Order: sequence, then C-alpha cells, then structure tokens
Amino acid sequence: MKRCFHIPVALVLLAMPAIVFVGVVSDWIVGDIEQLAKVAERADARVVENNVLSGLSACVERAKHAAETAVASAAANPTDAVLAELSRREPYIRNSFRWVPGRGAVFPQERGATQEERRFLARYVTLFDEGFKDAARSFFTWKSWFEGDRLSFVGWCKAADGSVVGVELETVAFLAEFPSILAEAAGDGFILEVRDDAGGALFKTGETPEKKKPDAVFELSSVLPHRSLALWRTRPPATVEGVGAPLAAAAAVVLLLLSLSVAGALILVLDARRERRESEKKTSFVSNVSHELKTPLTSIRLCAEMLSEGRAKDDAAKDRYLGVITKESERLTRLVDNVLDFGRLEQNRRKYDLADVDLRDVVREAAESQRSRVEAAGMELSVAVTSEQVVCRVDRDAVSQIVVNLVDNAVKYAAEGKRLDVRVDSQGTVTVADRGPGVPKRDRERVFERFYRCDDSLAAKASGSGLGLSIARRLAEGMGGSLVCCEREGGGAEFKLEFGGAR
Repeated sequence: MKRCFHIPVALVLLAMPAIVFVGVVSDWIVGDIEQLAKVAERADARVVENNVLSGLSACVERAKHAAETAVASAAANPTDAVLAELSRREPYIRNSFRWVPGRGAVFPQERGATQEERRFLARYVTLFDEGFKDAARSFFTWKSWFEGDRLSFVGWCKAADGSVVGVELETVAFLAEFPSILAEAAGDGFILEVRDDAGGALFKTGETPEKKKPDAVFELSSVLPHRSLALWRTRPPATVEGVGAPLAAAAAVVLLLLSLSVAGALILVLDARRERRESEKKTSFVSNVSHELKTPLTSIRLCAEMLSEGRAKDDAAKDRYLGVITKESERLTRLVDNVLDFGRLEQNRRKYDLADVDLRDVVREAAESQRSRVEAAGMELSVAVTSEQVVCRVDRDAVSQIVVNLVDNAVKYAAEGKRLDVRVDSQGTVTVADRGPGVPKRDRERVFERFYRCDDSLAAKASGSGLGLSIARRLAEGMGGSLVCCEREGGGAEFKLEFGGAR
C-alpha cells in the first residue's frame, strides 16, 4: 500500500514542472497570436486611412484647380462683370471678390450687395482688414476658414492691375463626392464616419454601433482642417480571419510536445516570432503597395479629367498634363512589373530565356531608357562600356530589369549625390555606382531581403515597396550570376552584377 501511494505522488511531482512550463509557453504563444492580430488590424486601418485621404485630397485639389484656372483668366481684366460671372459659370466657386490696397473690398460692395454677398463680406472682414499681407505674390494662395463649425476655403492671387482677385469655394459642390469616396474605402469590412471638432457626424457609410467606441480615429487635418475619421471594424482582418480553430488545435499538439522537450519549445517560439515578423512585413507591404498604386492613379485620373473637360486652355497646359500622365503611367508600370515578378519568383514560376548576348548592348539600352528619369531627379548619368565584346549566356529581359531596378534604387535614395555611373568591363562585371549616402556595412546583405528598407529616416522620404533589390538579386542568381553591394571609394554605394566572366 505504501508503494502504491508513492507512485502517484512521484508522477505528480514529475508532471508539475512540465505543466508549469506548458502554461508559461502557452501564454507566450497566445500573446504572439494576439499581437499578430493587432498588427494586421492596424495595417488594415492604415490602408483605409490612406485611401480616404487620397480620395478626399484629389476631390479638394480638383475643386481648387478649377477655381484657380477661372481666376487666372479673370485676373487679366478683373471687372465687376467678369468677377460676377465666375460664380455663375463655375460650380466650384461660391463667391468672388476684388480687393484694392487703400480702398479695401471693391467687389462685392456693401451698398447694393445681395444677402449672400453681405454675409460673404462679413465672414471675411478680418482677412480684408489685414490687407492681404502676401498680396505681392503672383502665385495662388489658399487659406482654410472657419465660421462657427463651418469649413470654407478662400484663395486669391495678384491681378494685372495690382489689385487682389480671389474666390470662396462652393464646398457643397465637392463635399457631395465624399460619401462615395468613403463607401469605396470602407468596402464590406468597415463603417466610416467623418467628424467635426465636437465629435458630430458629417458623413458616414452606415449605422454606427451603439455605445461602442471607434476601433480607430485618424486626423484628416492635411486635407480637411479640424476634421477626423472614425472607423469601426465589421469583420476580422483577412490575415487572421478564421484562424482561431486551426491555431487552437495546433497549439494543443505543440504544447504536448513542449512538455516533453525544452528544445522543442525554443524552436516553436522562435518560429512563431519569425512568422510574426513575416506577417508584419507582408501587411506593411500591402499597405505600401496600396498607397503606391493609389497615388499615380489619382494623378492620372485628375489630369485625364482636366483634359477631357477642356480645362487646359493652351498647348503648354495640355503638354504638362500629358507629361504627368506619361510619367505616372511609367511609375505604375514599374511597380506592377515588380509585384508580378515577385509573385513568380516566390512560386518558382519565373522562366529564363537564356541566350548568348553582348552584355554591353543590353546594359547600355536599359540604362539609356532611364536617362530622362535620372536627369529629372537632378542626377548626371554616365554609361561607360568596354570596347571589347562581352558575350554572356543570360536572359536579356532579366538583365535589363536588374539594371532598371538598380537605377531606380539610386534615383530614390541617392539623388543628392548628383551622379550615377553605369559601367561594363571586359570580364562581364556590370557596376551601378552612385555618390549618395551609401549603405552601412551591417545592411549590405539585408538590403536584398524582401520588404527590407535599411534607413527609416531616408526611406520615409522615398516611396517604395522594398522589392526592387530583392528581385534583382534573385533574377541574377536564377541565371547563375551574383549581385552584391559594397562601399564606393570616395563615398556612395556600388552594386556589382557578375555572370562568371565573358566568353
């Protein structure tokens, strides 16, 4: 009997450390899973915020541009009749005015003014009394204006006769577009609400949950001063939706193994942390790519609308709009190509059409195709190739993309160096070198990792998805070559592409 008593006690004593250990590790894993969900939720909310800001900004800028175009034509002959016609002809203009130094507002005049014009003069009396301190500037000036809780925009410029000519925007004309912008950004996963300073709802996409605080609130001050965006989530983020039951089952098996081996626990924890980092990178990538796609599309749409509506009054304006469309289309093409190539490389579906080609011709053609873009960034492009033929067995399109990605990287992060050198030597080594800030030694390998951007302060100034260099190296290795980053003598960064020597 005595022996029978000691066996259960011994089993309990042996099991207790394992139970405690399992409990600790279980809390750790649950914490990692919860953290993953929070990261995914924050990333989704940021994507919605970026989409709303981009849409609202394009809407407001479109109204301002239309008003500026109308005022510019009136500034050459700012008579009362011409100014009165602006608000009748242009839907984005509510009131127009003319101010003369020493005389004040001469149009509209208090005497004989309509009720709307008298309210307008009273609303901006402070602005008129200050005398337009920056009236000497010839370019257009915009100012947001509050009367009670009403937001208005007033803009002005200097006329040909030295007076100041300006307008007040008809906010109703472009605010009517806000509900559709919010609905598009919200999709079926969020309820959105634009609020004023007092928390009152100005626009919303659905019925907000009663007695529930918003999941997130963002300021819209960069587009609409004293306005904020509140959002409620109506379903879990796609990255964590439906993972509860599979994770619970996996955790039960893993925890059983953890009770048997400390080594297994350490491996599992390290793997969970790695997966969390990968998830953070992917959610950040989705947010960045969404914003990168939205920005050129917004510019293209805005310029196309201006051309289709005939708002470009001269050939110079048309050429400027067409130039913007071309530039942003090329930017969009580069981004889409990188994303598509990234998907093919991730799935090992990238095929290489290997053939004997003269490396000099491929590199020269790829570099010269980017010359206008390099020079637009304020850099001087130098392309130098050896006089000897350099024949390598490579995929011509893949080599061209590698060179374009390296040039693109230099334009984004090394434009301050003012120079970019592309060289091909007789050994078949392709070098792309700049005079920018360079790459720290600790990051010269990590810059080729997907989604990695080494310097937050520098990366914040340049947009990008963090895929260009990763794709370039994987393309090089897929053809049996190599791509490395090293320090350039005299300052800057140097990327060397090699294919094992020329034939």
